[in-house]
Amino acid sequence: MFQNVDFCAPSTHDNPYEMYDYFLEHEPIYFDEKNEVWEVFRYDDVVAIERDTETFINSEGVRPNIPGDPAMIYQDGEQHNKQRALVSSAFTPRQMRKMEHRAREIAVELVDTMLQMSEVDIVRDLAAPLPLRLISDMLGTPEEKRESVRQWISTMIQGGNGPDYVTDEVNDSFDEFIMLHEEMHAARLAAGCTGSDILTIWMNAEINREKLDESQLLFEHLLLNTGGAETTRNAIAGGLERLANAPEQYNALYDNPDLIPNAVEEILRWVTPFVNMYRTAARDYELHGKVIKAGQQVGLTYPAANRDPRKYSDPHKFDVFRDFTKEAKHLAFGLGPHFCLGASLARLEIRLSLEEMTKRVKRIRIPEDKEVEYLSSSFIRGLKTFPAILDPR
Repeated sequence: MFQNVDFCAPSTHDNPYEMYDYFLEHEPIYFDEKNEVWEVFRYDDVVAIERDTETFINSEGVRPNIPGDPAMIYQDGEQHNKQRALVSSAFTPRQMRKMEHRAREIAVELVDTMLQMSEVDIVRDLAAPLPLRLISDMLGTPEEKRESVRQWISTMIQGGNGPDYVTDEVNDSFDEFIMLHEEMHAARLAAGCTGSDILTIWMNAEINREKLDESQLLFEHLLLNTGGAETTRNAIAGGLERLANAPEQYNALYDNPDLIPNAVEEILRWVTPFVNMYRTAARDYELHGKVIKAGQQVGLTYPAANRDPRKYSDPHKFDVFRDFTKEAKHLAFGLGPHFCLGASLARLEIRLSLEEMTKRVKRIRIPEDKEVEYLSSSFIRGLKTFPAILDPR
């Protein structure tokens, strides 16, 4: 039914769930001949590959046919552990508690502003600015550069689709980001590295008297901007879009706010902003009767795994009451050593969005003459626009 599929093509993942269902049932491992990469879909297979870090490595790149860089996500074994420990100093529980107060301030401000408007775009007016402003605060990004950073990251993400999508615009955006990073780095050195922002924390962090070098700092900075702003935006917008179409579930969150943490998990399962990440086989590996050869890449298709009927009842139903004690934990943040470092921050931002929206907004209505629009991507997918009318409580 689905033959000669180009998994790097953004359009392949536009409304992809019929295709994912086919592969989940009939062809759980598929070789993409155009890009010469494997794709896997079932939950248990994704988990097995994520956990087998001896066989499946990150250092050859986590995007299809694109080499790695010095960021921690591209490291394996002891180097990954060391680099992650240096970076994770900015994501301690204490740091996250400090973030909650600021995040709520931003969420309240954004929702109150939307309530003054006759029509809003929830992506533009809430889902994008909340994580962007928070991660920019955390990194100490200059106010006048924040919108530029958002545009550069959005452009660079398209390069993550594969080598055919690494355009001049992608490279130009990367060059612009490098210049900003160097300015921020120099400013902190000139100030004696005494600040409390994440970039300064990273510059000061040491393990066994070793620090991140300048190249590692640059790519960790880029990675945090990408993961910290883009993916959470898609989860917030996608979750609120589902709730707009399920007002009884939206009202249940208002009536019983204790449901909100569970709703956050269902939103992450449902939206799954990362379409895939890739690993490279360090040895031959047989799966479902097919052999992944050493040196070949394997794409872990998280949205398919998060709707695997072997793990979830009625997987295509959005349900904030879903009992995750009886069903599998979602894989939106990955698994194993490379589990998303910013997972706690993302959960915080989604939770606060739900809390402040349900407190202040009685109903989210999509105008009859408009509809939501999705970004087309084979890397990070989500809503591009979400027009809405908000009825205040």
